Amino acid sequence: MKDSESEEWVEVAAVALGEEASLIAGLFRSEDIPCEVEGPSASPWPENLRSFGLSRVLVPPERAQEARALLAEREREYRQRPPGETSEGEPE
Repeated sequence: MKDSESEEWVEVAAVALGEEASLIAGLFRSEDIPCEVEGPSASPWPENLRSFGLSRVLVPPERAQEARALLAEREREYRQRPPGETSEGEPE
């Protein structure tokens, strides 16, 4: 996805779980922010590889501020939700 002649992409998130990195990437893609996941989440091994490092979510430098703001907004929304409520506002 990254163009080898373009500027290096920047890390906007580093997480221990590959599934979390995939969710973040999905959020960015839903907002048309190009992204790439590097690290253990790309591994073919099914085992939990947290001890081998973090999964990094990268975006183009010109979209980094937007991506970080989107993550911060989602984090605020999550923290403000009453316990037991899903993202759609329904009880779990």
